[in-house]
Amino acid sequence: MPKVISGQLSKMTHKEGTPVQYFLNLGEDSYPLTSKVGQIVNIKYTGKITCVECGRNIKKTYSDGYCFPCARDLPENDICSVRPEKCQHDKGNEADREFYKKYCNIDHYVYLSQTSGVKVGITRHYNIPSRWIDQGAIKALIIAKVPRRILSGQIEIVLAKKISDKTNWRKMLLGKIEDVDFSTVREKMIRCIPRELSQYALHEEEVQSFTYPVQSVPLKISSHNLDKEGEFTEKMTGIKGQYLIFENRVINLRKYSGYHMEFVFEG
Repeated sequence: MPKVISGQLSKMTHKEGTPVQYFLNLGEDSYPLTSKVGQIVNIKYTGKITCVECGRNIKKTYSDGYCFPCARDLPENDICSVRPEKCQHDKGNEADREFYKKYCNIDHYVYLSQTSGVKVGITRHYNIPSRWIDQGAIKALIIAKVPRRILSGQIEIVLAKKISDKTNWRKMLLGKIEDVDFSTVREKMIRCIPRELSQYALHEEEVQSFTYPVQSVPLKISSHNLDKEGEFTEKMTGIKGQYLIFENRVINLRKYSGYHMEFVFEG
């Protein structure tokens, strides 16, 4: 019997494994997804979107699932989220200062990851390794640990002048990536860290590797747009990063956080 599940979509979660074990999140429920690779899947957008924070009905989302007021006003959607070197939550209102205590004035890592190539990034200490899996990294390595978010941003902005801080999602999904000696790249990047921040560099962290449940990837990758075509049925051939991969398309589920969806699996 086909299995039908529905609810408000949020980003996939996962557990480490060989391959990574993915879970589809709809409303309050979570469903194992890795075992569905190889099956025919029907995906349907019901036409309803609600804000992932306040729950109001909206016509479009901002910042991965928020309504406009929440995207504009919530501390987690401040410029600090994309420009950590500009973090000023400690100087803001009470909500900002509380956010600073919980999420900015804590340990952060600066890392290298191999997604579509080697990139530099930063994340809060508790987001390892989920941050790397969300990016579809096949390898990753921590190169610095700092006590505040703003310091990680100050390191990242310098290193991003030497290597990319972005991922080419098509190259990431295809997986045709040249192997890299991370130890060599690490030492080159550590030498670029400003002297006043060099005390935070880490030279001995081990490289972590990840494999994904991917059987095949279409030669010509096109990203499905649910707003233009709200329903399709196709064989799912893989999962990587926050993408579901099908025979003729891929879909970035994180992009549609807040959308109310229906999934039908073979069983």
